Amino acid sequence: MGYWGYIARRVVLAFFVVLGTLILTFYLSHVLPANPAILFAGQNPSPQEIAMIEQEYGFNKPLYVQFLLYISNFFRGNLGLSISTQQPVSELIAESLPNSLTLAALSTLFSAILGIPLGVVAARSRNAFLDHFLRIFSLSGVALPQFWLGLVFQLVFSVKLHIFPIASYGGSLFFLTNHPIPHITGSYLIDALLSGHFGDAAKIAWSLVLPTVTLSLYPLGVVIRQTRGAMISALSSEYIRTAKAYGLPEREIHFKLALKNALTPVIVSLGLVFAGSLIGVVYVEQIFFLEPGLGFLIVQGLGVGQTSTSLALSPDYPLILGITIVVVLVYVASNLVVDIAQAVLDRRIAL
Repeated sequence: MGYWGYIARRVVLAFFVVLGTLILTFYLSHVLPANPAILFAGQNPSPQEIAMIEQEYGFNKPLYVQFLLYISNFFRGNLGLSISTQQPVSELIAESLPNSLTLAALSTLFSAILGIPLGVVAARSRNAFLDHFLRIFSLSGVALPQFWLGLVFQLVFSVKLHIFPIASYGGSLFFLTNHPIPHITGSYLIDALLSGHFGDAAKIAWSLVLPTVTLSLYPLGVVIRQTRGAMISALSSEYIRTAKAYGLPEREIHFKLALKNALTPVIVSLGLVFAGSLIGVVYVEQIFFLEPGLGFLIVQGLGVGQTSTSLALSPDYPLILGITIVVVLVYVASNLVVDIAQAVLDRRIAL
């Protein structure tokens, strides 16, 4: 099939995954309710409001026409209007997604930088005390809930030791108001760096230490275990025994020869870790009050919270469906990048 044929096939498969997601979300929002306009109208809509929504979204047209309109709107970046804010869903997601992607990327980077060497160390000391300790540590990171870890970190490192700020970007709810950062990418940390506000970037980065560690403990455990297993498999290979027979240094054998061949499954896990971190940010952003972010947007879409009159909000279905589509796109893009990286590292995969 060849290298480029492999990539083309993965791109086509990714397209069909996205298309399947669009069909599923269309089915959920247009077919399941008896009248989808009622679903989009919120609580206790008037007949006039329902009629306006039917006209605006084309719910009074044949089903196949509705589907074509749905697909057309998606490719034009139109994900509908949010019920709770009456703003375009695409604008709300575009405002929130960059900060969440930054936090997910920092978490994945931290997991890779720390997890891969620890996995190699665990494999080198297989069945020794250090190996058992790292296996228990990695299992604990996977098992402990992130919302509980975040609260513990706040209590210890913010309330008791006063090392890190307890919440919010820059450590204060008013930090971004008092230190305006030019909008470039939408990510506060990246925009501060790109615009030369290095002092503000340092404060934002310092306030992201606890959220990053909280979000990364689960993927860190996954990376350690994945690296350990891949390294143990690589170290039992024939070429490693040949390298040892030639008298190559043990460090070179482990970190150059064995690790190079063990990285492929680790990269796969890192790609999935990055995409999965977008779900973890829901808890982390709420605990550390990192707004705007995808976590706050999901909570808003689910109707969790209070209005000014202390009445519970109703579910914001256009917002929920829009977030679902965007998260799936991130998953698909992450997997596509991982597939290409695998083919670059090991051309045998593309054969």
